[in-house]
Amino acid sequence: MMIPIASLEELEEFLGEKLQQFDAGPPIAHPGLRLSHVCKQVALEIRNGNATAVRVAFLILTKDPGLPFGKRIKSGFARALRQRADLLSEMQRRGLTAKTVALLELEFCPRETEDYCKLIKKFDPAELPARIDDVRATDAKSRMLLQSLIAEGARRASRR
Repeated sequence: MMIPIASLEELEEFLGEKLQQFDAGPPIAHPGLRLSHVCKQVALEIRNGNATAVRVAFLILTKDPGLPFGKRIKSGFARALRQRADLLSEMQRRGLTAKTVALLELEFCPRETEDYCKLIKKFDPAELPARIDDVRATDAKSRMLLQSLIAEGARRASRR
């Protein structure tokens, strides 16, 4: 069950993480727009190599709260992490891979799943769970993304 988060304060409480370092610029009165702005800053800071930003994005992607503009925010985090996959710990890579597999098994494939798949393709193919072949993708888009992941893993494994 996705927990709805409507403000920066609710997100901080949900994550157990203070986010004021990402809340720069003129004050934004609308809670959803403020939250979106902070998340854009987090994505920017990931690209700059900020370890806190990486941790915040990892927590949001894996805990998957319901956010205003959530699909856009989560896709943005996955794209930023893809550029800086070197900053992710082994535990974080495993968590993101598990989350991606869980999304692929949903009845309806969420928009951000595509960006998650592109992110986990950056990881060592050995990190793809052995059960990737057993994933039950029922949605056509999920099946297409899953086939792409399997093909990428096989292609990279054959280069070894």
